[in-house]
Amino acid sequence: MKQDYDVIVIGGGSNGLCCAAYLCKAGIDVLVLDKKHEMGGGLYTETFSTGFKFNLHAIYMFLGELMPAYHDLELKRRGAHFVTPEVQFAFLYKDGKTLVFYLDPEKSAQSVSQFNTGDAERFHKMYSDFKEMFDEILLPATYLPPIPALDNIVLLSQTELGQKLNEISEKTPREIIHSYGFEDPRVRSALLYLATIWGISPDNTSTGYLVPIWVYRMMNSSMVVGGSHSLASAMHNVLVTGGGTPLDWSEVNQIIVEDGAAKGVRTTDGREFRAKAVVSTLDPPTTFLQLIGHDNVPADLAASVEKWEWESWSFFTGHYGIKGEAPKYKAAEFNPDVNLAMIQVMGVESEEDIDRHIADVSIGKLPEPMGHATCTTIFDRFQAAPGPYGPLNVLRFETWAAYELAGQEWDKVKADYGRRCYEKWAEYAPNLNEAKVLNSFAYSPVDTERRLVNMQKGSIKHGAYDMFQMGYLRPNETCSCYRTPVKNLYVGGASVYPGGMVLLGSGYNCAKVVAEDLGIKPWWTPPEYVIRAQEKGYVAKSEG
Repeated sequence: MKQDYDVIVIGGGSNGLCCAAYLCKAGIDVLVLDKKHEMGGGLYTETFSTGFKFNLHAIYMFLGELMPAYHDLELKRRGAHFVTPEVQFAFLYKDGKTLVFYLDPEKSAQSVSQFNTGDAERFHKMYSDFKEMFDEILLPATYLPPIPALDNIVLLSQTELGQKLNEISEKTPREIIHSYGFEDPRVRSALLYLATIWGISPDNTSTGYLVPIWVYRMMNSSMVVGGSHSLASAMHNVLVTGGGTPLDWSEVNQIIVEDGAAKGVRTTDGREFRAKAVVSTLDPPTTFLQLIGHDNVPADLAASVEKWEWESWSFFTGHYGIKGEAPKYKAAEFNPDVNLAMIQVMGVESEEDIDRHIADVSIGKLPEPMGHATCTTIFDRFQAAPGPYGPLNVLRFETWAAYELAGQEWDKVKADYGRRCYEKWAEYAPNLNEAKVLNSFAYSPVDTERRLVNMQKGSIKHGAYDMFQMGYLRPNETCSCYRTPVKNLYVGGASVYPGGMVLLGSGYNCAKVVAEDLGIKPWWTPPEYVIRAQEKGYVAKSEG
């Protein structure tokens, strides 16, 4: 195997594969190194030698076909297909009622009206506001390098819509939802749950702009047909057919720096590879303090990296392969569409339920199961093996959980907690009591860290989302635009702007920077929504 390349990408997760695929299609010789036996990172689908496909990490794609890479790299032609159910969310209540959200906001408003007629109009207003903010500003900004926070505030203040986004950004998720005046506690708590679903506190003071993204797009989300790994496989195909070299089972233990410039990498088995540029998609402490070394990076950068914060809490997921019918909910008597929803939420009757769960998690307590669940095989039958033994179905339950438990060890309690999550589900869908659980797997925050070491403490977004680690400061002001103070070293993972959650933004943006620095004109053009946003003055125009 040759030792010299144009670019070396460390980490074959979603952003690493995205970056490498773009560069390969530009005629750049790329080597991708990954520690695991199979690339894809959080796009991880496992069978465990059963007849079921379990999506252990990423499953809900809230940008889906909006991602530039999906079209630029022709990922659909390469096997990545999205299914977007018409019925998106159903919040289940103990009294047998359900609040259902659809792709069609009018249908969602009708469901809201069953709880409070005035809240239906308030929902229309909120949905319209969030959709406009997302479409016009937040989506385009995802696929451009960030600008300093003050510059961004000034830019947004020039337009009425930008001013609205500035105002929201200063509020907490709770304040934003409350500002619309929802009267019914179930409606209010359901929207607050969507606003905080991916591990943000209801009272977080620095990430209000995420609320329009998560609330709006979680009502417009998709799954990957065949399992989430199919998306990674499609990008891997672009890499291979474009002449790139993927090399798994290859853990990098050193970034070679000579005369202040990155020159290549060494792996744990002693191999050395050289390149004109090195892209790390790993977390900042690993990239700068371990692979380069504290004493070999600028002092201010080392000091910044040492302050990197992981998320305050993580997620527990229970995975179940059953012989039996898909869940049939008692709430179907109130609204039969509940059985068709992609995601069912259980245990959220009020804001107090959300607050109580977070309070328990914050002290390391295993709370009463509360969370969201999906039967993937309703929408993709081939996530369970066909045959004469059916019906077979795959179930997934996800809930907020602490990385460190008080007085307990995850490995000793996770199986029992997974059983409790299944029992909670069966309270709302009694037919699950009649199903036979053929295979079950409990996946704790500790297991997340074991599987993906850059998700330390089970941090699914590679680092906390707070004011000091977001936007132009993710991971810090010297590296958020993908170049680093170490010449020829770039960063492009989830710990870099715009962050995690399978946006492919970091890899996409990083690829453009690397190509231009190598003197290669990018073959791709920005999406139309980016160009329109630049013309309207909602986002900054690119320098290139």
